[in-house]
Amino acid sequence: MKCLTSIIVLLLTAGITKAQTIDERFSKPKSSKNISAQVGKKLAVCDTVYDFRVVNPTTTLLNLGGRYPQQNLTIAIKGDSVKINPTLMKGKPVCFYGEVTLFKDRPEMVVTAPEQIMDIKKYQ
Repeated sequence: MKCLTSIIVLLLTAGITKAQTIDERFSKPKSSKNISAQVGKKLAVCDTVYDFRVVNPTTTLLNLGGRYPQQNLTIAIKGDSVKINPTLMKGKPVCFYGEVTLFKDRPEMVVTAPEQIMDIKKYQ
């Protein structure tokens, strides 16, 4: 019985830790300005979505901090698991979490899971 209680406590604690980690992702967001200094880091970035391009049914590009081609950061939403309506994001500040990489020498963040977008339900 003591072993069963220990397992239950361990499972409950693991669930709380995971929930805290998800919330902590967005606790110290960066602006997209000067984001190229953050290449290679996983972080939250919050900025205005200036415009977007739906490339195909599973790829949408959102430009933060400016209109293409002067955007500070491109958010590449890829795959079937993230369902958004980009027109609901345009002109609004939105927060994303992921690794900043370079695509054709421009900062980009690839989003493949709904958990990477703060308050995603607003944009579906």
